[in-house]
Formats: sequence, C-alpha cells, structure tokens
Amino acid sequence: MGIAGSGLLMALLANAAMATGRSPAPAPHCLDARAMREAHQVDARTLAILGENDVRHRIDLAGSCPTAAVSGAASLLAREGWVCGGGNEFVRDGQALCPIAAVTTVDAREYARLARTSQASDGTASLGTVEVRGERRRGFGGSSSFCFSPRHMRSWSEDGKGVLVELSPARSGGHRYYRVELGNACPELNAAPQIGFESGLGVGVICGNPGDRIKVVEQRSETMPGAPRLMGTARIGCPISAVYPIVEEAIIEATPVEGAPSR
Repeated sequence: MGIAGSGLLMALLANAAMATGRSPAPAPHCLDARAMREAHQVDARTLAILGENDVRHRIDLAGSCPTAAVSGAASLLAREGWVCGGGNEFVRDGQALCPIAAVTTVDAREYARLARTSQASDGTASLGTVEVRGERRRGFGGSSSFCFSPRHMRSWSEDGKGVLVELSPARSGGHRYYRVELGNACPELNAAPQIGFESGLGVGVICGNPGDRIKVVEQRSETMPGAPRLMGTARIGCPISAVYPIVEEAIIEATPVEGAPSR
C-alpha cells in the first residue's frame, strides 16, 4: 500500500515454547503472540493487536501501563505464547509487569477505531514469530488495516452503509475492498460522475481521521479555441467517520462507478 503503520513502537517477546509439542489455543479468542503482525497502544490500559489471518484483538490491562507500547523494550509473557486473559499473562515493560485482564476479538470496524485513537502516532512494529524490534518513525503514517491510499482506487459504489471502495490488493495489504462510513448524509453522491478524497492531516491516506472528506468531482465543458475540453470542479464534500477493510463475502453487490480520485 505504500503507507507506513501508525500508533505503536514496540518490541514484543512471546514467552512461548518451541513449535514442537505446543498445545493448541485454549480458546477461540486467544491471541497467538508468536504470529502478531501489528499492534497499537490505545491508552494506558488498552492495546489493539492484529494477529495472523487478519484476526483482530483488544487487550485490556488490569492497571495503568502507559509506556508499554512506546518504550521499545516491552514483552508479552504468556504460557506457550497463548494470550487469553485467563491470568498469569503480562506485558513486561522493563522491570514492571502489567497484568493482562482480558483479551477480546473485535471486528475490522472496531479495530480501526482503536487504532485511530492510539495515543502514539509514530510507528508500528511488524511482529514476527518470536521477537521483532521496530524503529521509531517520524510523522504520521497509516496501516492498511484501517487506512487506504486513494491513488490506488479502482472503482467505487454507494449503498445504504456508505461508500464501498475497490483498490489494488497488492498495494493495500491484500485488501480489495474498504468501507467508508460518512459522518452525515451526502446527497452529493447521487449520480456523481467521479469522487475524490481529501486527507485532513495532509498525509495522502484516508483513515477516518478528523478532516478526512469525500468530494464529488463535477465535470463541466469549457469551450476553448480549437476544441472543447472537460474541466473538473470538486465540491466541499462530506466528512468521513470511519474506514476499514471488508471481506468480499460481506459486500452488498452494487454497480461500481469508475473514477480516479483527485487529491
């Protein structure tokens, strides 16, 4: 997708046994700490973690652990690497141990909300099997788990839930479709020939951040010496409240409207 992740700079060490003889997950909601892909610290007591196969988790801590996700030396400790919220599981931050109170699976929409509200905004650790250390990133970046780049948009369609955007999966973390929810009704989209997106943070990706907007690009003819030409004019547009990827099975079929975005 060409956009960096946001919300967490974190090195995670799963206190896990070797793969040989490892027990299966104790419960369906458990997080496999050895196969995490992305993590964000939402606040001092909450983490959001993307696991394998795009399974998303919320981790609630029993107490405040405000530097767990920004120290660069934090660890997840759990028996055989299974983090389930059942006790004896911790986030270790230096010499401090922060008990994990609960682990919950969440959908893509909720995960995107948690990631957007992450208190850190300069780096996401890509988490491997056992240990991965991340570098601090400067400025804002977005992850394909809750953002998309308008320049890779192939088509779009409107339905009762907002706007459905189709992108190149190769450039959007393997995701083909994203749901764009709007903050209010947007009658301008009715029969719109073309749409564009505007990032409220000026970063070129759309995540549902404050100021993110969808715009209708109107086409009008202007007669010039020699031949007429089409001119594009973008209206003020409508605010975007949420962005998240969806699986194809969840898509309500709609006729796509082709159109490259303007920025």
